[in-house]
Amino acid sequence: MSTGLAALIAWLLTAGIGGYMLRTWVARGGLRRQRATGVGVPPAVVFGHAGAALVGLTVWISYLSSGWRPLAWIGVVLVCAAISLGICTVTLWTPYPVRPDPGPAQPAQPAQPAGPPGEHHDMFTVTDEMIASLLAGPSPARRRRVHLLPLVPAAHGLAALTTFMLTVLAALSLR
Repeated sequence: MSTGLAALIAWLLTAGIGGYMLRTWVARGGLRRQRATGVGVPPAVVFGHAGAALVGLTVWISYLSSGWRPLAWIGVVLVCAAISLGICTVTLWTPYPVRPDPGPAQPAQPAQPAGPPGEHHDMFTVTDEMIASLLAGPSPARRRRVHLLPLVPAAHGLAALTTFMLTVLAALSLR
């Protein structure tokens, strides 16, 4: 199998995973939510990423059909553009830990006297009755769930890097 054909297969796999993620994002209201709140990844970045990848795939197929060398390098440039926008997408999508705004300083509150035992003083108090009721009841059967959802973007990124590597190798082997 030639390197160019291997790059095509990797590109199709990458596009398939990316199409799944894009469809899921749109179906779950990601586009509507971003337009309504302005928070999140701008649609231009998401659709620019997908557009660069699809145009690059079309150019790569044209290169494989015609054998015209400049098309291979245009495909490499387009896969680089798609990967760059993909990195922008991941960077904008990834939530970073943010410290909550402390807000204006509150005056010190006087200490409240302790009430009788068993009364709830605040919403964080765990009472002996709650613990006893949890221990008295039957233990719920827990199924161990494997969360594979984070593997989808990881697989997409690895497939994209494989595509990049194979397109560069195919373009370099044209001598």
